[in-house]
Amino acid sequence: MRVSFIIPNWNHKELLDQCINSIKALTGDAEKEIIVVDNASEDGSAELLRVKHSDVICHANSKNTGYAKATNIGASMSTGQMLFLLNNDVRLYPDCLQRLLTCLDNNKRAGAVAPLLYYPDGRLQISCRRFPSPAALILEQIGIYELGRFKKWKMTYEEHFCSDEILQPMASVLLIKRECWNEVGTLDEGFPIFFNDVDWCYRLYTRTKYTIALCQASGAIHHEGATVNRLGIRKKINFYRGLISFYMKHYLR
Repeated sequence: MRVSFIIPNWNHKELLDQCINSIKALTGDAEKEIIVVDNASEDGSAELLRVKHSDVICHANSKNTGYAKATNIGASMSTGQMLFLLNNDVRLYPDCLQRLLTCLDNNKRAGAVAPLLYYPDGRLQISCRRFPSPAALILEQIGIYELGRFKKWKMTYEEHFCSDEILQPMASVLLIKRECWNEVGTLDEGFPIFFNDVDWCYRLYTRTKYTIALCQASGAIHHEGATVNRLGIRKKINFYRGLISFYMKHYLR
């Protein structure tokens, strides 16, 4: 079994180093192929890879092409039976991959699987959501969890520990079967920064027979927003641009 780790990177040399080290420390017998797609970083990321991680495949873009395109480039270069989408601000627990593979093996309907994510201080990160229907977002804003058949967008803390099947995990850490990736298709590069992972999961559920599993036995540390938080007000602008693009694509057609 070969697993292709696909890591977009933009000016996060230290976190990238920690991420790659955590991959190399993973337990289990799977062959690991690590692909970093660097979006024209200026912090010495390329030098880090050349000197310390020469076994890592590096594709250097001449400009910042964004998360979706960088991920698609990495996927097109990969050769594994499994694609592991991974943010550069993630540190995997040593048994993370082994437990995710076991979960997929035990759940034949699942085309992808995500672990639980934790903040560096050990708190659980709310990383799983339903699809952002207008009703779900309204309930989210007014603080109501459930109203009739409608539920708020983000899953609750308790749901993260009792749900084996989920609609939309953050793609910060997502293990995908090659055949599932091929059937769903690549990430939509038309989304600005946010919602390309929401769109991918939505296409999985509406166009294929696959599901997405949540493996509570597997975990990773995620420095949430390490890259996008540097955008300032543009982060919120791009969030709403992504949401509108999602509605235009899936709700208004």
